[in-house]
Amino acid sequence: MFILKRQDVEIVNVQNPQNKDQQIPILQYQGQTFRLLNMFGDNRDEALALWRDLTDNKGKACVLLEEPQRFSVWGRVKLDQLSTAPTESSSAGTHLVQGCLLILQAVYIEIEDLLGPRQAGSFKQDLLKFMQKSQFAQSESLGALDGVLSINPLNSMQIPNWDESKLQILLRELHRLASSYFGNTSFVDAALDALNDLPESGSVTAWLKKVPSGKLWQ
Repeated sequence: MFILKRQDVEIVNVQNPQNKDQQIPILQYQGQTFRLLNMFGDNRDEALALWRDLTDNKGKACVLLEEPQRFSVWGRVKLDQLSTAPTESSSAGTHLVQGCLLILQAVYIEIEDLLGPRQAGSFKQDLLKFMQKSQFAQSESLGALDGVLSINPLNSMQIPNWDESKLQILLRELHRLASSYFGNTSFVDAALDALNDLPESGSVTAWLKKVPSGKLWQ
């Protein structure tokens, strides 16, 4: 429907009716509202393919938003529909998703820095397999996963809608995968240090100590 630049639109956060701790990014353009469907990092081709499929083949009203180093696809929604719109974030607060993203990105950077690009690429493929198997949002392709690995977790408008069960799966499988690549758990300290960038790091740490998969990181 539309291919727009950041200066063409206004993006605001509204409260998720199903999770009072979470804000949902809403794009506004010419009196219409759109909800984030997928983030693609700098992969314009994949974003364009999804946008065309939704608009041309499925008749959806969508926006392709072009920003420096980032492309995203948004689907039209009425604000009063958000209360009944399906969402994955039924229990996880925004800060928990942000914390898990910081851990995920720190582990990936550690593998890339210490083991090299080839191993980092292999790790990313393994990561994608279990995320697709567990039906994570924004794991439809390697390009979508690249977007997750490159977003700023501290920007709540960018983070994926993952619920608490997904976060526990992520922590468990990420720990297992990283342990197999490093042959030990030396990656844990650097991953937890990344939480220091998050204002709610204390809450995330307390949650990690409470849930079974989080205890792997203690």
